[in-house]
Amino acid sequence: MEVAITKKFFQIVDIPDYRYPGNKDAIMNIDFNSVATDCDTKTISLLEAINILGINILNETDGKKTDSSKISMLSGIICDLAELAIATNKISQSAAYSSGYKDAENV
Repeated sequence: MEVAITKKFFQIVDIPDYRYPGNKDAIMNIDFNSVATDCDTKTISLLEAINILGINILNETDGKKTDSSKISMLSGIICDLAELAIATNKISQSAAYSSGYKDAENV
């Protein structure tokens, strides 16, 4: 028996696809457009945070003696934030697609 292994957070994030409703009542109550907008905003915020941390790393290493533990900590935070940005982007894309599909179906 093969066991699925999840190595990244974004691999487990999923939003129901409107085209294939498992639970029609639950899917009908999802405002896919709001989910997409919210996740777009979160993705942008995460990318801005990654940018700020990257600038901090540059400043930390710019001609000074570097504190390797601080650099390691900031690098780990950047990796975690990047994973979250990938996840929020995945949710946003799925929700935007389902929103369009749902709107087209109800025309």
